[in-house]
Amino acid sequence: MQNSRLRQSGFYKLFLCCLITVAVMYAYELLPAKKMLVVPSANIPHYIYADMNSAGEPMVYWTDFDGLAWECNIENDGKAHGCGFNVYLGGGQGSEGINLSSYKTINIDLDYVGNDQRLRFYLRNYEPGFSDINDMQTSKFNNVHVPINYVDESLVLSLSEFSVAEWWVTQYKAPREHSLPRFDHVIAFGIDVSYPGPVGKHGFKLNKLEFVGEWVSREDWYLGILVFWLSAIMFGGGISLAKLTKEIRLEHQRLERLANQNSLLAQETDKYKKLSMVDPLTGLLNRQGLSEYIEQYFPMDSARLVSMVIVDIDHFKKINDSLGHDGGDLVLKRVTELIKSHTRQSDQVARWGGEEFVLVLPDTHSEGAFAIAEKMRALIAAANFDQFPQLHVTISLGVGTSDGKIPFHQLFRSVDTALYQAKAQGRNRVIKASV
Repeated sequence: MQNSRLRQSGFYKLFLCCLITVAVMYAYELLPAKKMLVVPSANIPHYIYADMNSAGEPMVYWTDFDGLAWECNIENDGKAHGCGFNVYLGGGQGSEGINLSSYKTINIDLDYVGNDQRLRFYLRNYEPGFSDINDMQTSKFNNVHVPINYVDESLVLSLSEFSVAEWWVTQYKAPREHSLPRFDHVIAFGIDVSYPGPVGKHGFKLNKLEFVGEWVSREDWYLGILVFWLSAIMFGGGISLAKLTKEIRLEHQRLERLANQNSLLAQETDKYKKLSMVDPLTGLLNRQGLSEYIEQYFPMDSARLVSMVIVDIDHFKKINDSLGHDGGDLVLKRVTELIKSHTRQSDQVARWGGEEFVLVLPDTHSEGAFAIAEKMRALIAAANFDQFPQLHVTISLGVGTSDGKIPFHQLFRSVDTALYQAKAQGRNRVIKASV
């Protein structure tokens, strides 16, 4: 009887709650670490970058693309050069990145062979309202330099070691609120040699990249315990407070449902965004899709050789008028098949609008592009259309090439002018642009 009264007494319940509280406090040490393994991964977007040497070739190349191994060969030409590697996080350039604020350290397993005395590790953080989402160079450059003797071991970097590069603050005139490191919108992780890069060969192989943090911070964990005690005291205050607690819980559930709905809406938005970049009739990229492709693979500072071909079906309005729009659509599909059959896997084809198509031919010189265009013209001129045996279709084409010294929009205008010259000279011909 006395034991039963003891268990029901307030002191017993208070003692039991205190005992549980102490146990919960110590339980924090048993919580598993929050880990995000980036490398190794089969699908992680990655690339290397470096200056060009005197032969016009990059000073960096992959020794094992899938194994994330690369080599920098920095030339001794009296100039300062850099060389490095990037992996995209959370979608990379064009996205708001991934929130790494809850992570504390980075585990890195990197093999390095070379004469550099220290390597630079960095995280690019997109700053909403300041950075240009489509220009990664404007994203905050958080970096840390690590002596090479530490790299040979299993390297663990603390995010607290990172600082904002002074050159980034100066170049982009960053205000004070952007001069401290932040990791809430990280779009890329990178490794490069010190600048200027030491002359000679530098071999790298990234075996592991892992972010480690806490699912719940120690402060939040103890705050949760404090909230529990306050909630218990408030609950003991009366039924009205219990009712309020219930309403808060229901509101929390409602917010979770809204969050789930927002997640589904975000997925749908992404789906329709991808659909919006594809022409539904031909299955090719549309104008928006081609523009995003060009921004991604041929940025303003790219020195990459590229050729462009603009194709226009001759007298397409007459074809539409005589065959109807359904017949015109069949002709467009057939021409699309013929164009795609004569392009390489590295080439990109888009329907620019109406009966006009644009081909982007990476790493293709002027003569090669002209030959491709001429063969394409002859192929379509000789093609048969099963549904319309009497139909004879020709195309006019403009061709131009850029070595990266002129912007893409200027190349497009020059090639478009060449196309109109082809039309003016009688159609069914290829005209090379004056770039």
